[in-house]
Amino acid sequence: MDRRKQIEKQIALKQKQKEGNPTQLEDRSPFPRKEDKEPTSSRFHKLALQSILSGCLFFAIGIAYDANHKQAESVQAFVNHSFEEHFQFAAVSSYFESVFGSPLELLPDQRAQEGSDDIVNYALPASGSIKESFSEDRKGILLETGVEEVVKAVKGGHVINLYEDEESLGQVVELQHQDGTVSVYGMLDDVHVRPYDILSRGAAIGTILETDEEQAGLFYFALKENGEYIDPSTVMNFD
Repeated sequence: MDRRKQIEKQIALKQKQKEGNPTQLEDRSPFPRKEDKEPTSSRFHKLALQSILSGCLFFAIGIAYDANHKQAESVQAFVNHSFEEHFQFAAVSSYFESVFGSPLELLPDQRAQEGSDDIVNYALPASGSIKESFSEDRKGILLETGVEEVVKAVKGGHVINLYEDEESLGQVVELQHQDGTVSVYGMLDDVHVRPYDILSRGAAIGTILETDEEQAGLFYFALKENGEYIDPSTVMNFD
C-alpha cells in the first residue's frame, strides 16, 4: 500500500508541475516564439523599401515604352517577351470573368465584347486575295489588298507585342486570344494600338503598307498555336 501511495504522490506531483509550467509545450514548438520574431519597425522598413523599388521599376518601364530611341527598344523587347512567354493575358481575363463576372467599367472603350462564336470562328483580317501561300520559311501568308486597307483583329484579345522588323515585315503587331492562340499582323503602314490594349473582334489594328505600284497594298498575316506557326488558310477562307 505504501508503494502505491508513493506512486500516486509522484503522479500528482508531476501533474502539478505541468499545470504550473504551461509554456513547457511551447518550448518544443518548431515555430519561433513571439519574442524571437522580427521587430515591427524592421518589417515596416523592409516593406517600404520593396514598395519604393517596385514603384521605381514600374515608372522605369513606363518611361522605356514612351521613349522612341534605340536604347529603349531592347527593354521593350525583353518585357514583351517575358509577358508573352509567362503570362496568358486573354486566358486569365476570361477566367476571372467566368468566375467573378464582368469587371467594373474602368476602361469602357477598351473592353473586348466577345461573342460565343468568337471563341471558335475567325474574322478576316483584311479583304484581299492570297499572293503568297504559307511556307516553313515565311511562317505566314501575304495578302494583296486595296490601298490603305484597314487591318482588323481576327478575334478578341490583348496586344502582347508591337515591334518593327527592318528586314521584310515592317511594323508588326501580335495579338493573344482567349484560347492561347496568337495572330500576327505585319507590313503595317500605320498602327492604331499600343501594347496591352484590349481589342474586340473586328477592331482596327492599323492600315496596310502600300506597294510601289500604288494600286494595291500588301499585308502579312500569321497564326501561332501552342507556340507553332500554322497555315491560316486552314482555319479561314480567303476566297
